[in-house]
Amino acid sequence: MKRATSVTLNQVRAVKYLPLVVHYAPADDWYVVPAHVVVAGVSQKRRGQHTENPFESATLSLTNLHTWKVDDARRLREATLEAIAASDRYPELRSAMKDVLRESRDLADASLERVRELLHRLGLGT
Repeated sequence: MKRATSVTLNQVRAVKYLPLVVHYAPADDWYVVPAHVVVAGVSQKRRGQHTENPFESATLSLTNLHTWKVDDARRLREATLEAIAASDRYPELRSAMKDVLRESRDLADASLERVRELLHRLGLGT
């Protein structure tokens, strides 16, 4: 769940393939965005927020998510279950996000190993 004080949602992690539940504090509004919609929105970005890969962390705007506003907070559980069911209809997309996450972790591991080895060789690492 994200709490937003502006229409900008920070650090949206589409790679997790989870519904995005947002409380927009200024208006006491709630949004429940299915995972596949989050992935589609993030896929339009060239890079992420503080990262090259937008699926790891990106910004989204609530102004583009008005369709997913929940009119009654008592419906949050129901809306979340509906969002999960909707995204479950795209198992290939869920699998692709798992692949992206695995590839990202593999790249991070390889990068760390390469740089640590170089630092050690240069006498700069431990």
